[in-house]
Amino acid sequence: MRTGAGALPFRAIIHVAAIDLLWRASERSIHDGVVAALRLVDGGGFASVAFPVLGAGSGGFDKARALEVMQRALAASTSTADVRLVRVRAPS
Repeated sequence: MRTGAGALPFRAIIHVAAIDLLWRASERSIHDGVVAALRLVDGGGFASVAFPVLGAGSGGFDKARALEVMQRALAASTSTADVRLVRVRAPS
């Protein structure tokens, strides 16, 4: 899903639910989330996109493995967008 960015200095926000119906992430849900988001990026004519590590929060997936899955999906992509992977630190 794509929404406006409100007061943020971006054109849009793409919401990726990289989880299943039980709120658990898997390699497939993470991979499919990256692919779907990149389709929206390319379809919307965006030059860049930033991803958090998908599935590693409430999805309960191991962060290092999730990052590997994402990197494989990005490497296989034909998108020309500049992609940044962002690690978000939980508040202490």
